[in-house]
Amino acid sequence: MKLSILIVFVLAAVIAGCKDSTPNKAVESPRTQSTAANTASDTSHSLITKYNALLSEGYKTTNMTKLQEVTTPELAEKAYYHMAAIGEGKSRMVSELKKLDFIETDCAAPAKCRVVTKERWDFAYADVLTGARSNEVKDYLYDVQYVLENKQGRWVITEITATGEERKELPSWGKMFKKQ
Repeated sequence: MKLSILIVFVLAAVIAGCKDSTPNKAVESPRTQSTAANTASDTSHSLITKYNALLSEGYKTTNMTKLQEVTTPELAEKAYYHMAAIGEGKSRMVSELKKLDFIETDCAAPAKCRVVTKERWDFAYADVLTGARSNEVKDYLYDVQYVLENKQGRWVITEITATGEERKELPSWGKMFKKQ
């Protein structure tokens, strides 16, 4: 009899301890929240890495369609217009990301991350017909800020702001389009 009373009290205590005053509300522990932020951070870093690979490939192949895998259609379209402008000069950009450093990652806002990178690129312009390279630039540094958002369960890059260093060897648009 004493054993069954003890079991009843233990079960009652367990049931009372598990009851939440706000039904159907998931409670995240600090560890779960940290894991979610790490997951968003890891996802954003992977997306940015993939974006840079797709961007480089898009310039090389003159096809920016694959950028829509990781960006909004508007950002992919902006890259397309830049690529098309270079193509007007009968050139295509050939670029290589040599180094990508993640300087700051802030995923504190729900479903949104802001990531700042320092990127080192080599690039040149290749003639569409001959493949001859011109206006080659080595070790060009960009500071880039990316904003990523989780839209309907899918992370995408929604904003990109890049600033590059001032360098004398960068060609003017006229020189690149052979108008000077």
